[in-house]
Amino acid sequence: MTSWMDGAGKALRTVVAPGTTVGKTLRASKDAARAFRDGVWPVEPAPEPVREGPGLTDYAEWLAEQPELDPLPDAPATDFLVLIEAPAGADEAAAEAVAVTAESVRSQGSARARTLVVTTGTPMRDALDGATEGFVLFLRAGSVLREHALEQIAKRYRVDPVLTLVAFDADTLAGDGERIEPRFRPAWSPEMLLGANYLGRAFAIRSELARDVPSGAVDDHGVWRLLLSGEFAEDTVGLVPHVLLSEPEGATPAIRDADAAMVAAVLTARGEPATAEVVNGVVRVRFQQEQWPTVSIVVPSRHSRANLERLLTSLVTTDYPAFDVTVVDNGGASDDNDEWYATLQPGFPLRHVWWTEEPFNYSRVNTVTARETDGEVLVFLNDDTEIVDAGWLRELVGLLLRDGVGTVGFQHRTQDGLVQHAGVMIGPGGFAANLFAGLDPDDDTLMGPVRWYRDSLAVTGACVGIQREHFEEVGGFDQRFQLTGSDVVLGLDQVIRGRRNAVIPFDAVRHFESLTRGAHAPRADSFASYWRYQPWIAGGDPYISPNVCRLTAVPRFAAPDDPTPTELALAGLGRPFTSSAQQQSTISEDATSLLPIADISAAEVAAVLDTHRSTTGRREVRTVNWLLPGFDLPFFGGVNTALRIADKLRRDHGVENRFFVNGHPHDEFYSSAIAAAFPALADALVTNYYGTDEGLAAIPPADAAIATFWLTARDVAKTPGTPRKFYLVQDYEPSFYPASTMFAMTEQTYRLGLYGICNTRSMHDIYAGGYRGTATYFTPAVDRGIFHPEGRRQKGEDEPLTIFAYARDHFRNCWELVFAALSEIKRRHGDGVRIIAAGAKYLPPSADFLDLGLLDYRATGRLYRTTDIGVTMQISRHPSYLPLELMASGVAMVVPDSPWFRWLFRSGENARTTMMTVDDVVAGIEQLIVDARLRRDIAAAGTETIDRSHSDWDVALDGIYDFLADPEGTAIPTSAPEWIAP
Repeated sequence: MTSWMDGAGKALRTVVAPGTTVGKTLRASKDAARAFRDGVWPVEPAPEPVREGPGLTDYAEWLAEQPELDPLPDAPATDFLVLIEAPAGADEAAAEAVAVTAESVRSQGSARARTLVVTTGTPMRDALDGATEGFVLFLRAGSVLREHALEQIAKRYRVDPVLTLVAFDADTLAGDGERIEPRFRPAWSPEMLLGANYLGRAFAIRSELARDVPSGAVDDHGVWRLLLSGEFAEDTVGLVPHVLLSEPEGATPAIRDADAAMVAAVLTARGEPATAEVVNGVVRVRFQQEQWPTVSIVVPSRHSRANLERLLTSLVTTDYPAFDVTVVDNGGASDDNDEWYATLQPGFPLRHVWWTEEPFNYSRVNTVTARETDGEVLVFLNDDTEIVDAGWLRELVGLLLRDGVGTVGFQHRTQDGLVQHAGVMIGPGGFAANLFAGLDPDDDTLMGPVRWYRDSLAVTGACVGIQREHFEEVGGFDQRFQLTGSDVVLGLDQVIRGRRNAVIPFDAVRHFESLTRGAHAPRADSFASYWRYQPWIAGGDPYISPNVCRLTAVPRFAAPDDPTPTELALAGLGRPFTSSAQQQSTISEDATSLLPIADISAAEVAAVLDTHRSTTGRREVRTVNWLLPGFDLPFFGGVNTALRIADKLRRDHGVENRFFVNGHPHDEFYSSAIAAAFPALADALVTNYYGTDEGLAAIPPADAAIATFWLTARDVAKTPGTPRKFYLVQDYEPSFYPASTMFAMTEQTYRLGLYGICNTRSMHDIYAGGYRGTATYFTPAVDRGIFHPEGRRQKGEDEPLTIFAYARDHFRNCWELVFAALSEIKRRHGDGVRIIAAGAKYLPPSADFLDLGLLDYRATGRLYRTTDIGVTMQISRHPSYLPLELMASGVAMVVPDSPWFRWLFRSGENARTTMMTVDDVVAGIEQLIVDARLRRDIAAAGTETIDRSHSDWDVALDGIYDFLADPEGTAIPTSAPEWIAP
C-alpha cells in the first residue's frame, strides 16, 4: 500500500492486520490467538515509500494503466444503429471525418452495428424510420468508438435488460491525434441535465424512445431535448465506466438562448412549468408554482450578532410569498440579548428561542426547533451565511418540489469567490468532503464544469431545504451526531428512500464556514459517520466515477495504488483493516492458530454443571455479560440478533447489559457500532477481554453470561462469578468446517453445559435433542417497517423478471451452486431476466449479473419490492434472515429442500424447494419464471407466512427473559431423538 504526504507533511498510511482465515470473525480470533500466544498485539507495518498526493494528474499516465477492453467470449445479441451526423453541404474534410467514424464502427469486432450518415438537423423520426436495431447512437462525424465499445454497451444491457439508456465516458481527440480532456460520468443525474447535456453524445438509447420524441432532430439541440424528454429513472439508466468514445476537438458547442428556451419548453410540456436563461454558459432553470408552499427557516446561532445581522439583513431581500424565520440561540438568555432581538424589525415574521440544553447538539437543536414551526417546507441556514440573490428561495423550493428530489442546497462561495461547497462526496479521508472545495466557479474538471447543476449524496446543512414530510419520515437530523455529519445522513436517508439531492450552482447563498462554532469535529461524530456512511465508503459514491480518485474533493484520476476509503476510515478510527474476501487458509492452519483459545478441561465443564445444579429456582436478572467475537458491522446476522435481545432486555426488564469483545482493544469502535444499531444501548459498558485465565477473571460478576459464537462459549464456561451461563446458538457452526480438529473444537462447545438460547426450532432440536442441552428457542422475525410488499408494482408481460441472489462470500451460502444455476438461467432466458447479486463483491467480471455489493440494510426493502424471485441455498441448519425479508417483501423464494427449514418453508405453497443440485435449482427457478400464477401464489403465501408468524421481533423474543431467570423451569423439551446430532 503506497502512502503519501498530507499538507502538513505528515505521512498518512493504512494499517493491514496480519492473518488469513475462513471468515472475518474467525480471522479476527486468529489474530487474537497470536496476540495471546506471543503476549503482544500485532503492530502496524512500516510505511512504504511515499508519493505526493492521492490519484494521478496526467491523463496519458492514467490511460497507460487502464487494461485493454478485450472481446467478450460470448457476443451479446444487441444490435445498434449508429447515426453519423454530418453538416449540410459536406466538403472533403467532412467526408473524411465521416469515414473515420464509420471505420471505427466497422472495427467493433463481434458487435452487430449498422451506420447511417444523416445531415445535421434531420428529424429523428425520419432518421430512424424503418430501423429495427435495438439501440441507436448519435455520433458526430470524426468521432471514434474505441475498440470493443459496442460490446461493452451490449454487455451492460444484457446484464440489466430494463435499461433504456446506457451512458459511458468520452474524451477528445486533439489535432495531432492525442487523447485529451476526458469526461467521466456520474450515475443518472436528471438535475445536472437541466443546465447542460452532461452526457453529450456518449450514450446509446433504445431506438423506439428516440423515435417517439416530438420535434427531436439529429443535432446538439435535439439530442439534449431527447434526454430531457425521456422517462428515465435511476434503474433504467446504466453506466459503462470506460472511455468508449473520442470526439473531435471543438465538437461541443456553447449553450445558446435557443437551448434555454428548449429546456423551458420541455419541462413545461412535462408538467413542470419553468423559465430558463443562459447564465455563464449554463441554463439556469427557475421552476414556477401556481401556489407556493409556506417555508419555515431555522437558524441556529450562538448569539453571534455580527453573523445574525448580516444574514437577517440579507434575508429581507428574499422574494417569496410566505416564509418565517426562527433563530434558536444557545448564546445565553439575558435582558441585553432579549432587548437586542426586540429591536430587530426585519420585515418578515421572526422569532427567537433560547436553547439551554447541554451538551450542545446541532442535530437536536435543528430538529426540535423545526417541529415547532408550521412551514410545509423546511430550510436550515447557518447563521454564518448571507443571501446574495433575492430569488434564492423560489429557486430552491421550485427545484425541491420536483418528483424524486429529497433535499436541495446551493453551491457556496467563500469571501474570495472560490467554491466552498458543491455537494457532498463520500471518500476523502474515508469520510465526506465538500466537492470542488477551493476551485474557481469557472473551472473545468474531469467530472464536468464546476458551474453545472449536480446531484449528490447530500448537501451541506449550512443551507438545505427539505419538504417537511420527508424530514419527518426520516426522523429529522440524526441526533447521534453532535456537530458534524447529520446533514450528510439527512441526504443519505433520502437516497435510501429513492430520492435525489441536488445542488444549484449559482451564487445565491454564501457561507462563511465555521465562523459560528469553529472547525472542530467531535471524535464521536467520526464514529457515528462511519456507521452511517459505511455502505458508500465501501461500495462507492454513485456520483463520483470509479475513474475519479475518491480521496480528494478536487477531481484527479484514480490511481491503482490509492488506498480505499474504507482503509483510510478505519485507520482514522484506529482500527486495523483486513480484506473481506473469502480466504483460503487450510483447516490445519486455522486449528493450530485457535487451539490456544479453544482449550477447556473436563473439570471446568463439571464446574459449570455444578454451578447450575446449585443455582435453583427463579432468580431475577439485573446484569448480563455478553461475550462477543470481533465484528465489522452491527446491522446484520448473529451480532445484530444478540444486540436486539439485549435491547429488549433493557427496555422491558431494565437489565444492565455489558459487552465484552474477544481480544479487540478498541472499545470506542465497538461501543459506537452498538449504539448505531440500537441507540438505547449507547450507555452500556463495552470493552475488550482476553481469553487467558487472568483476562476472564477480570470480567465482573453478573447474574448471567451469554456466549454469542463458538469461540466465546468456552470463555463463558470458564468465567468465574456468574451463576448461570448461556449460549446463543444461531447456527450449527460445526458444519462450517469439514471433519477435522476445527469441527471437533466447534462441536465440543455444545457439550459445555451451557443453557441454550436457540435461534429457530431446528437449532433447539440439535442442541437439546442431539447434545442433551437444556434450551429454549425463538423464531426470528423481520422489521416490517423496512420489509413489506406495499408499493410493489405489477410488471407487464414484456418486462424482464428480477431474480435476487445472496452472494455473501461465506462457504455455507453455496454460492458456487447458486452462481452455476443462475448462469444457466441467464443463458436460457437472456433479456427475459435480470439477476441481482448483493452481499459482497464476489462476482467474476464475466458474470451476466448486476453486482450491488454491500447495501445499507435500510435500502434493501426497496430493492426487494422490485424483485420477483429470490434464491438462497444455505447448507447450514439456519436459513439466514434473508428469505424471511424477501418473503415479507412479496418475493417468491427458491430454497433448499432441507428438513431443518420445514418450520418455515412449505414446499410448493410458500416456497419452491429444490435439491441441492444445479439441475434442480435451475428447474425450480425456471418453473417460477414461466408460471406467473404459481409465482404470484407462492409470493402471496410467503408474505402471509411472515404476517402470521414472523412480523414482530418483540413477540418473538418475549420468552427469553423468563428463561434467563429460570432456565430449568422454562426450558422447552424436544421431541427430536438424541441421534439427531451429526
